[in-house]
Amino acid sequence: MMKSVNQESTFSIQDIWAARERLQPFIHRTPLIHSNSISQLTGSEVYLKMECWQKCGCFKVRGAINKVSSLCAVEREMGLVSASSGNHAIGVAYASHLFGNPPTKIFMPESTDQTRIHKVETWGSEVILAGEFYQDAYDAAQAHITALGGTYIHSHADREVMAGQGTIGLEILEDLPNVDAVIIPIGGGGMASGIGTALKAGSNAIRIIGVEPAAAPAAYRSLKEGVCCEHITPLPSLADGLLGGVGKLTYEVFKHFVEQVVLVSEPEIISAMRHFQAHEQLIIEAASSIGLSALLQNKLDLKGKKVVLLITSRNIDADRYNRILKEGK
Repeated sequence: MMKSVNQESTFSIQDIWAARERLQPFIHRTPLIHSNSISQLTGSEVYLKMECWQKCGCFKVRGAINKVSSLCAVEREMGLVSASSGNHAIGVAYASHLFGNPPTKIFMPESTDQTRIHKVETWGSEVILAGEFYQDAYDAAQAHITALGGTYIHSHADREVMAGQGTIGLEILEDLPNVDAVIIPIGGGGMASGIGTALKAGSNAIRIIGVEPAAAPAAYRSLKEGVCCEHITPLPSLADGLLGGVGKLTYEVFKHFVEQVVLVSEPEIISAMRHFQAHEQLIIEAASSIGLSALLQNKLDLKGKKVVLLITSRNIDADRYNRILKEGK
């Protein structure tokens, strides 16, 4: 039996406040730090929301814990099933560990970074490699559910998952109440939906800007065409955590908040990764760097504004990271 993935009921700030209460015992309240180097380079007053310092090294743990904690015992005992290119998988494995270690199977693309696979397995979940991209892993997970049952934990198109990510927005508002703009990497759209809902509840004047790799412009196309781009065939990208379509549920939420989506190229992503390493001493994933990519390339008019960049994750294999910075691939 498969548990419903997309909830049709209205998503609101109340969901996010409820998530905050659930999550408080389990996660870090990550700092918001001022970046002098990026501020000087861009002419903006730039702050970094350090979700790369979150438990499990990524923001995804917020949504995963909020979802798993909201399940009843029977739903957990059915076994948890998910699909992910990396960080959601780690979050689900950790959440499963926190709530009794029910049997947990996570389908991941065959190209998944070994560091991420190891972290998932460390928390006691089973990794099943399937296909080239996230969509392939998702299809394999759905086939497993159909055949053998289980409770599916969606990586983004789920009310509790979105609410968990939305707690980041509450923290930003508390630490920087007069923020002008928040730049959010977009993959499936769960973080943009959750954070956007939280920020707009605080002030409708806050600009919410999405950034995607040009290799997977699903949110960009969705907003431009006015139709949810749920299924795309992405090109290869270093920002592998952002490759795939956006969810129908997330699109229906974030389309009201995200004013634009900026696309960045692979060389622009590498340039941002190099800046973070050289000037901020941060070793982070490509997907965490794309907001800075847009700023460094002058793709956004935010000079003189208070700007927050979401630094979402740091789960990258050391050899791969060094190769990217040295060889650009």
